[in-house]
Amino acid sequence: MVEGTMADTRHFVNTTQEAHNDEEKLLNSWLLLASPWPVAAILTAYLTFVLWLGPRLMATRKPYQLKLPMMIYNLYQVIYNGCLVGWFFTHPTALSYIIQHGCHPLDPRENPLRTELHLASWCYLFAKIVDMIDTIFMILRKKNSHVTFLHLYHHTSMVAFSWLSVKYIQAEQGIVLGVLNSFVHVVMYTYYFLAGLGPDVQKFLWWKKYITKLQLTQFVFAIAFMVYLFYNRCSVSQVYNVIWVTNVGVIMALFVNFYIQTYIKKPSVKKTK
Repeated sequence: MVEGTMADTRHFVNTTQEAHNDEEKLLNSWLLLASPWPVAAILTAYLTFVLWLGPRLMATRKPYQLKLPMMIYNLYQVIYNGCLVGWFFTHPTALSYIIQHGCHPLDPRENPLRTELHLASWCYLFAKIVDMIDTIFMILRKKNSHVTFLHLYHHTSMVAFSWLSVKYIQAEQGIVLGVLNSFVHVVMYTYYFLAGLGPDVQKFLWWKKYITKLQLTQFVFAIAFMVYLFYNRCSVSQVYNVIWVTNVGVIMALFVNFYIQTYIKKPSVKKTK
């Protein structure tokens, strides 16, 4: 009996290891996941351009208008992020799986959604890399004052931590926050696209400041969700919780400061004048 139990244990360990190895091989076959160097190179090139090379190149040049490229970019963001949100809510089992197993995911070997969740997470990582293009537009339009610490920290940290999450942590619960963030981006880039249509449309975009409120609500929900995972002792890496609670907390603090400076202090200054 003891020998049988030991044999079963060895079989379980071997099967689990084989499943893990197969999953690792699959992820390594996807773009940017085999090694950290491609993403590190992208972030280095991004920071080099927006902090040094770009401003130097534009120092003696007139700002580019870039209206058409920006309109295309904004529309792309709406469609791409909309597809991520749409996939989650129209998939036959994705939403129900997260509701039923969000705290304690199924064993990867028994989860038919495992590969699709990995793929959705990879698509989200790609979205965070594409997000950085808006900073390139700012530099080329000589809107350097918009390239704040909040802006740079937000973009670089989201790419770096998303890569870590997809590559190593692989927390299925993260799909909830990814879908929420993608929805916020749909709203945000819809506004940018409509604003780019000109004054005739801009006069109807009274809801601009509510976008920042929506972003702040997103951060509060994200932190509350991760506290829920921790409090209920859910099957999620504590590294995941620490990384994302810290990152979201920093971004939220910076956003709150931005909101106060932009929508509370400035109007009061104008009234005083």
